[in-house]
Amino acid sequence: MKTSNGTVGYGLGGIVNFADGRWTLGAAAVDGDINYDLPVVLPFFGEQDISLTQSVTGGGVQLGYNFTPQFEASATLAYVDTVIKLDSGLIDELPDFLQPDLDIELGRLTFDLKYDTRDDTFYPTSGVVGSAAITFAEEIDSVFNDRFQLDDRSYMKNVFSLSGYRSVGENGILAGKAVLCGASDDAPFFDTCGVGFVDGARGFSALSYLEDYSASAQVEYRGRLSERVGYVAFADVGGGGDSIRDISTDNGGYAGGLGIRFRLSRQFALDYSADYAVNNDGDEFLYLYLGQRF
Repeated sequence: MKTSNGTVGYGLGGIVNFADGRWTLGAAAVDGDINYDLPVVLPFFGEQDISLTQSVTGGGVQLGYNFTPQFEASATLAYVDTVIKLDSGLIDELPDFLQPDLDIELGRLTFDLKYDTRDDTFYPTSGVVGSAAITFAEEIDSVFNDRFQLDDRSYMKNVFSLSGYRSVGENGILAGKAVLCGASDDAPFFDTCGVGFVDGARGFSALSYLEDYSASAQVEYRGRLSERVGYVAFADVGGGGDSIRDISTDNGGYAGGLGIRFRLSRQFALDYSADYAVNNDGDEFLYLYLGQRF
């Protein structure tokens, strides 16, 4: 992976199925340098976008079991070593919540449950898919050279998601998605919750609404102009807070937009997607990606 802002990343992974598809075993390794701007409030400077370079090295293994064609469970053990560098001399002025996250190693254990009745994974026209991801993480000094030392810092993160699809008319589809996320106070900022960060909601900057808890809902109508060309109209709403009771659209808001789809294959319903979104603050976004948003 390489982007125009200098971000470079490498990854290698794969999944195998065995025992008549009942079991899955996967593994992946990644290494990269990610450049991005993080909006923070600094003493004497006010709200600023701080340019960060985050180096990430890690990997993980996953073991899954399919109880039925619709219901599956998996566990993932992962290791992440991340170092954050600033492109400026403001490191001493960073907020307290950022200081512990500049150079850490994490061990993460995630349990995933998934129930899926969709008729197609690329372009579903009916069914539902629900998932729950429960993560336990510890900050560690090293997992190599026979050393495995645990730090006092640990946290949990839970993400619950539910999506549904229904055919409307001759070729229309109504789709919806809801996401609820919660993370402990000790979670690093890059592994917490937030509208546009954990839910894929369009119209929100991914790093502008980071909170311990967030909730969002998305609804989308999908139509076809021809066999190759389609369109979507969507609306999103979401918010965040320090707890579930504190979730507010002040830490999020409302957004909506339109998109165009171009079918890449006659055999598989895989689209190239371009979406334009605008939120209640008047911020505009353009998204380019493969497949549907959810």
